[in-house]
Amino acid sequence: MLNDSELNIPSGRVKIRDLVELSRPLNGVLAFASVWAGAYMSGGPISIRSTFLVATAAVLALSAGNSLNDYFDIKIDQINKPERPIPSGRISRSQALLFSILLLGLSVMIGFQVNLGSLITIVSVCWLLSMYAFWLKRLPLIGNLVVGILTALTFVAGGIANEVIQGTLPLSVFAFLFTTAREIVKDIEDQVGDQAGFAKTLPLTLGEKSAVWVVLFLIASGVAFSPIPYLIYGYSGLYLFIMIFGVDLVMVFLSIRLFLEPSQSNCAMIQKWMKWNIFVGLLAVCLGKPSRLLPVGV
Repeated sequence: MLNDSELNIPSGRVKIRDLVELSRPLNGVLAFASVWAGAYMSGGPISIRSTFLVATAAVLALSAGNSLNDYFDIKIDQINKPERPIPSGRISRSQALLFSILLLGLSVMIGFQVNLGSLITIVSVCWLLSMYAFWLKRLPLIGNLVVGILTALTFVAGGIANEVIQGTLPLSVFAFLFTTAREIVKDIEDQVGDQAGFAKTLPLTLGEKSAVWVVLFLIASGVAFSPIPYLIYGYSGLYLFIMIFGVDLVMVFLSIRLFLEPSQSNCAMIQKWMKWNIFVGLLAVCLGKPSRLLPVGV
C-alpha cells in the first residue's frame, strides 16, 4: 500500500471543499432523499425527528464509505480518477482515513438517538461499508451486490426509523437491481485501473461480455418487476406511466447501447444516466403511493 510520502501528498491543512468532494455530495443527497422516501412509503405515521436523524446518519456513513474507498483505491484512482482529492494531492490518505473514522463515529452516535432497530441498521451499514472498501469490492460480483444491498437499505432505514417497513419493499427491490447493474457497468468502465490495482471485478474475472450479460439480466429483472406494484399493491396509473416511459424505456435504451458498445466512454455515459434514472423511479413510486399498502385481496 502506498503511503503519503510516496505520493508526494502534503500533510498540511485540508480545504473544506476537498472534503466535500471526497464525500461525493450527490450520492449523499440521494441517500438523504431515499431515507425520507422510505419513511413516506412505509405505511405508518412519520416521525420527522427520527427520519431526519436516520437520514443524516445515512449521509455521514455514505460519505465515510466514499472516503474509505478512495483511501484504499489510491493506485486504481491514479489511473481511473486522477482528478480526485487524494491522487491529485489535495488530501492525504491519512487525512482521508481520519475523516472516515470521524464520520462513522458520528453516524453511530446518531443511531443511539433513534431506536434499537435504527442503531442496529446504522452499525451494520457502517460495518458493511468498511468491509466493502477494505476487501469486498475486490471480489467479483460480491462487491456489486453489497452496494446494491446498501442502497436498498437506505429505503428500509426510513421505515425502520418509523417502525414500519412494509411499504419500503418495492423501493428496495428497484434500488437493489438497478444499483447492482450500475456498479457492474462502472467496473466495465474502470477495467484498466482495476487491473493495475489487482481488483478481481466481474469483467476482469469472467470477461467483459459476461459482465454485460449480467447487467442486462439485472435490468431486465427490474423492468419485469416494475408493473408488480401497480398490479398487486395498488399503485396508481401515474406510477405505471412514469415507470414505463421514464425508467423502463430509458433502461432498455441504455441496455442496447451497452450491448452494442461496452467501451469505457460509453459505460461512463450509461452509468451516469442510470444514477439519474434512480431519481425518476423514486419520483414514480412516491407519486404513485397507494392509500392501502397491503396486497390486493388481503
